[in-house]
Amino acid sequence: MPSKTLVHRWCRFRAPVAVFVSFLFAPLASANLLEMADLVAHPEVYDHKTVVVIGSVKDVQLVIDQKGEPTFRFLLADDDGTLKVTSRIQVQNGDQVIVEGTFTRRRQGGRLTVYNEVNALTIRPLNQFHSDLIG
Repeated sequence: MPSKTLVHRWCRFRAPVAVFVSFLFAPLASANLLEMADLVAHPEVYDHKTVVVIGSVKDVQLVIDQKGEPTFRFLLADDDGTLKVTSRIQVQNGDQVIVEGTFTRRRQGGRLTVYNEVNALTIRPLNQFHSDLIG
């Protein structure tokens, strides 16, 4: 019986978070919050579409693009997978963020081929949301 209680509590918490986050992004795009596992397992479905994912920032690199402007490349990871993200918005290792951007399953850059990449339009810190607003 305790497992039903834990599942019930987990579902009660998770559903309002997803609804709340989807509500926040509704004016920005018609994308829904995706599980990282779904995106990584079926990249062809989301290719060149706007996606919204949540994860932890890892391996941040500052690069200067061809126009001479700073660009940040990093990995966005959760328990189920990892995506590459390119952004003009500065982030730091360990940040918990919500990323909205255009997903590309395969991009050719000269001799380099990049798989499962999001070109971020917006990045919001997950800690900016107050827990009393959720559920």
